[in-house]
Amino acid sequence: MAEAEKVERMLARPELQRLLRVMTAKKPGGRCWLERFFQAYADGSIRWYHLQFALPYLLTEYVRRKTGARKETIQHRVLGNPATRRGLVATIRSVGHLGLKKPQTFVAPLMVVWNFTQACNLRCKHCYQDAGRRDDDELSLDEQKRIVDILADRDVAMIAFSGGEPLMSPTFLQTAAYARDQGMHLTVATNGTLCTPEKIQAMAGAGIRYIEISLDSVDAARHNAFRGAGAWERSVAGIRNVVANPDVKCGVAMTVTRWNIDEMEPMLEWCIGEGVDTFYAFNFIPTGRAHDVVNMDLSPAERERMLSILQRYLVDGRISIMSSAPQYGRACIELGDPADPVNTGHYGYGGGKMTRILAKYVGGCGAGRCYMAVQPNGDATPCVFMPIHIGSFRTDSFETIWNHPVMRLLRDRDDRTGHCATCDYKLHCGGCRARSWAYFHDLRRADPGCKFNQDDWEEVVAAASPLADARG
Repeated sequence: MAEAEKVERMLARPELQRLLRVMTAKKPGGRCWLERFFQAYADGSIRWYHLQFALPYLLTEYVRRKTGARKETIQHRVLGNPATRRGLVATIRSVGHLGLKKPQTFVAPLMVVWNFTQACNLRCKHCYQDAGRRDDDELSLDEQKRIVDILADRDVAMIAFSGGEPLMSPTFLQTAAYARDQGMHLTVATNGTLCTPEKIQAMAGAGIRYIEISLDSVDAARHNAFRGAGAWERSVAGIRNVVANPDVKCGVAMTVTRWNIDEMEPMLEWCIGEGVDTFYAFNFIPTGRAHDVVNMDLSPAERERMLSILQRYLVDGRISIMSSAPQYGRACIELGDPADPVNTGHYGYGGGKMTRILAKYVGGCGAGRCYMAVQPNGDATPCVFMPIHIGSFRTDSFETIWNHPVMRLLRDRDDRTGHCATCDYKLHCGGCRARSWAYFHDLRRADPGCKFNQDDWEEVVAAASPLADARG
């Protein structure tokens, strides 16, 4: 911990922050000095005696040797990845402008989730987007490309396309290919029913590197009762088609509720058996159509059971385990040994002491801090589960959207009520603000899904008759 404090003090020095701002300032052509160094290091085209990059080259080599990393690994797997370079530049730029913070705030999001269309071929009972028919005001292809340009100019590293069903949009692949050419990491969340081998190859060609398919039960009849006739069979076929394609990674997403929590372990074993790369457990949020099935929400005790299963399979190591429940990071620390892997955010985990330190800077809910959402018509929201309008990409500047008062509130984990304000794990978690908004219409309220907020949960149960009836 002392080492982390030394780094914090060093990065708090005004002269160093000025240097970081200079290194990451945009130059003509859109690339900053630091990005040009990263590219040159990845290409193997610089040496210590090249004056312009001599100091960063020697520092990079020093850190590499201290960590035991192979040069080829840094060149190809780290700096050789354009999206990773973008993320590093954006992080260093943010520290230069905002300082090192717990949790870290950013001058622009590292990741954007884009609800690309309202159209969907299913009518799932828990759809946060209430998707179905394509809206008349959805963005044109030119407008979609303009948003990509805006995000690329701010070094956004990742776009996660969602919906609705993105594959139902006629401009999805064109927009994805355009973002690919800007060096972004691209993923897509889909119901999988349209994932034929040909469509998967087309997505891979457009730059999609990870395809996540929703599956809520290992039993076809139960899944279909929730999502529609024949959905399970087509989604499973889609999963197998993705697994068979070597150019993309496959994820399976399960929204965990009282209805299917008993199927978590069978689902995980099924995914492992099918060769799925990642299992993603989504937090149930009572928004959109999910508001009508609020009685399916997990109690704090049931959520702890979910988290313990996730943590156990994460340590087991047979499949990558992710979750949108911010308490997942806390559970990893509470339940695991010091050397065990811990979750560091929506899409990251690692093992060892340094990862536990890193989790205090990047862990928990990223809404408004390192993540935001774009709607099919260009409206911006802090999160796909948080229908709060913070601006429009059609009419507002990016800076106006990103620095909206709601976003500033979300970044301040001290500006909370109840246990979330004082929790020892608030840097690793921070609570799910979307749940606080859905249940209390108050972003500051404690997340009623946490074991430390049982009183808030009891208030929710008492106020919501479907929940009260379900709980008896």
